[in-house]
Amino acid sequence: MGQVSTRWRDGLPLLGVLLLAFALLNVRLAARSLWVDELFTARLAEFPLHQIPREVAADLHPPLYFSLIRLWASVAGTSEFSLRWLSVFFSMLGISLLWKLGYRLGGSSVALLSAAALSISPLFVEFSRMARYYSAVLTLGLLSTFLLLKALESGRFPVWLSYGAVTAAMLYTFYPVVALVLAHGLALFLQSRPHSRWQWLITVSLAGLCFLPWAVVAIGQIPRAAEMTHADLATTLPGLLLSAAYPFYAFSVGETLFPWFPAALPAVSAILILAVLGYLRCDRSTEVLLSLLLLVPVLFTAFTITYISTGTPFLNAPVRSLFVLPYFLLLVVRGWHSLNRSLWRVGLGMLIGLAWILALRNMYTGQQYLNPNYIIPAREVAQQIAAQASPKDAVIGEWDSGFSYYYQRIPHLSVYLEAQPVEEALRFLTSSSPERVWLIIIGRDRTREATPVELIQWLKTNYRLVEEKGYVPQDSAYRAFKERMLRRPAYLYKLVVYRFERPPEGGP
Repeated sequence: MGQVSTRWRDGLPLLGVLLLAFALLNVRLAARSLWVDELFTARLAEFPLHQIPREVAADLHPPLYFSLIRLWASVAGTSEFSLRWLSVFFSMLGISLLWKLGYRLGGSSVALLSAAALSISPLFVEFSRMARYYSAVLTLGLLSTFLLLKALESGRFPVWLSYGAVTAAMLYTFYPVVALVLAHGLALFLQSRPHSRWQWLITVSLAGLCFLPWAVVAIGQIPRAAEMTHADLATTLPGLLLSAAYPFYAFSVGETLFPWFPAALPAVSAILILAVLGYLRCDRSTEVLLSLLLLVPVLFTAFTITYISTGTPFLNAPVRSLFVLPYFLLLVVRGWHSLNRSLWRVGLGMLIGLAWILALRNMYTGQQYLNPNYIIPAREVAQQIAAQASPKDAVIGEWDSGFSYYYQRIPHLSVYLEAQPVEEALRFLTSSSPERVWLIIIGRDRTREATPVELIQWLKTNYRLVEEKGYVPQDSAYRAFKERMLRRPAYLYKLVVYRFERPPEGGP
């Protein structure tokens, strides 16, 4: 009877946390257009299943998540809501697994608070519901850590085998998660018995054998990652430092709260202090495990972004290491839980809660995005232009804006062209001379050389610019900061629509 009442006492609060998480993850789930990486997912979701490995091999990814999304789409469809809901499912599993891991490492109170913190974490809510592998990797990582602890405790072969299977699944989902496996190994070699170390080595070797058929493909993808247009600060020490430090800002308050906003830095400072305090208050084994699970992947990701996958901006470092966010929050919760005075708990809780509420509000309303790629209104702009363009018009867009994906799925009367290659667009305009030309381009940072400058100049010379409309304006303070740091002009709007008209015969 006592066990039943204990389960109810622990289970009901967890149910409340899961219901809150479910609401936050589902609200306005389909409101935003798919952004460029989600468009890659949407495209693969329409391929036959047997073609998925070939398609991802030509890119930079392993195949497991994209095979799952193809199977899911065959049942649920390829709407924004359907594609993203698979991530919501994994997110709910991840929260439950963090509760179990927290229970094992710190008891019921730490478990519940950690699950609650993850559920309302601005970074988690933003990224874990995207049509990407982020929440799947986070969930698999938590499961592997939980199984590792269980295997060390029991020593049973089936548990070690389960750990190996999950490790192989992680590698087939996201390459950088190898850093989590490395952190597991370092923790074992620093504090476990020799027998356990050998068990881990054998298990990971078996997982490596399972991954071996894809390893040749993965090695072939490395040069393509280095061939991408270099991101700002790539291959530099400042870039490495930013890639290593920025995740802790994003882990603390997300990516929808500017650092100069009054609530941001106080909350970040409080969270980082609590994380350090949590580290100091852990027992030796937990201290070593959590610190390695956090630091090894963050540093590995920073090094990879800076020197190997050089086309990845440092702003992408937090999402690339999102799978370690639960371990960071475990340290923060342990730090908060160790405070002796309730006044400190309440005060710091209110400070952090205010920042998180503001960050979540900004996320849902599209404000203070440090990376505005996620809020390009491609679908809405495509609908507007499809309704206005005539058969005598030409519409020119850029595939990575998402505009072409939506425009070509809407009934329209005009000819559609891609802005690249520019020569083809100019050849059509010269030979066909459409009455109006709509040009839709995005503001660019890393890919700024892809801006169709020659096409814009040709249109301004041969047509009359009658309308220029910008969407998603870049915050003036943010733009000024970027221009000072990068020493070049920054874009005003993330999406710009130009409308040109052919001048009358004999006119100016």
